Amino acid sequence: MVMKRTVLFSVLVLLLFAMVGCEKKADNEVLPEIKIKKILSGIPSKKISENGEIVIINSQEELNQLFPNSTLPKELVNLDFKRNTVILGNYGVHRGVAKVEHQFGKVGDKYEYVLTIILDISFVAEGIGFGIIVEKLPNNSEVMFKVNVIE
Repeated sequence: MVMKRTVLFSVLVLLLFAMVGCEKKADNEVLPEIKIKKILSGIPSKKISENGEIVIINSQEELNQLFPNSTLPKELVNLDFKRNTVILGNYGVHRGVAKVEHQFGKVGDKYEYVLTIILDISFVAEGIGFGIIVEKLPNNSEVMFKVNVIE
């Protein structure tokens, strides 16, 4: 009788540890590597978001809220949102923009989008609209956004 209780208790303890182990794996879900599919050009420098912030778009409805159909950039027409996520923003600068570089990658349990803006005094100073199309981000993914301005 004591032996049966010991075995039953051991089995229950093992099941409890197995359930706790499964819960921890779900909390620490490993994010997939996500690549930039396309760097968008022709994004208007109108106010898409607060200066220096991004908008993550995962559906046609969200995209239509930002752009009336008549002003939708051609790269975003008929985009497959089952496979893609769009990240857009705008940034004001005090000098002209010579070049813009985009980087997107995984940092720990988040994603990071780094926008590097290279300024040139010989260009007209104006704000820029920017954006990228990336592989579909997992639901509720957090994207940190950083801007490097090089004068």
